[in-house]
Amino acid sequence: MIENITSQIKAFLSALKTAYDQQGQPGKILLPGVFLLAFCCCCSVLASLLPSRSSPTPVPSPNLLPTIDGQPTPTALFEFEFPTSTPFPTFPPPTAFPTLTPLPTGTVTLTPTAAPATATSLPTNTATQPPPTTSRGLSIRIVDGDKQAEYVDIENLTSETINLRGWRLVSEVGNQSCALRGMLGPNRVLRIWAQQGDPGFDCRFPINIWRDNEPDPAVLYNPQGEEVSRFPF
Repeated sequence: MIENITSQIKAFLSALKTAYDQQGQPGKILLPGVFLLAFCCCCSVLASLLPSRSSPTPVPSPNLLPTIDGQPTPTALFEFEFPTSTPFPTFPPPTAFPTLTPLPTGTVTLTPTAAPATATSLPTNTATQPPPTTSRGLSIRIVDGDKQAEYVDIENLTSETINLRGWRLVSEVGNQSCALRGMLGPNRVLRIWAQQGDPGFDCRFPINIWRDNEPDPAVLYNPQGEEVSRFPF
C-alpha cells in the first residue's frame, strides 16, 4: 500500500512539473503561489481536526463546608490576651522657684568675733612682772598677763558697770587689734584670750599675737582711741 501511495505522489509531482514547464512566465510565478496557498489551507484544516496536546490544568474549586444548625462555633486554636494599659498619673505643675535677692556688694572687713563674756574674778598671777602703767583718772587698767598662754587680764576700777564696746586691746609689735564688747561689772577682772580660752573673752586670732623672742607690750585703748593702760610683755 505504501508503494501505491509513493507511486501516486511521484505521478502527481511529475504531472505538476510538466504543467509547470508548459506555463509561460506569468504562470510560472502564479502557480507556486496558488500551490503554497492550498498547502496552508490544508495545514490549518488538519490542525483544527487534531486534538490539542496542551489542555489547561483545571483549577479545583474550593470545597465549602456545609453549615450545620445547632453546632457550636469552633474555638480558635490560639487566644492572645493583651493587658489593658494603665494611664500615667497626672502630676501637678511644678511650683516656681523663689526669686533670690542678690547680696549687697561692698568691702567686708573681717574682725575676730566672740560671744559676750561675763567677767569673773580671777586670781592674780604671783609671778614677777613689771608693774603696768595706767593713765591717771581712768576706769580700766591691765593688771596681769601671760605671754606664753596668750592672755591679758583687765580690771574695772570703778563702782559702776562699764560697756566695753569700742575698747581695743592691741599687740604693739604686730599691731594686732582685738575689739572688745560686753559689760564689765564694778571691781571685776576680765581675762582676754588672744585665741580661745575659758573663762573670759576670746579674740579668736588664728595665730599667737605676742612675740616670745622680743618685747611686745599689750596696750589698752578706750573708745576715743586714747591709750589708757600698758602691760610690758
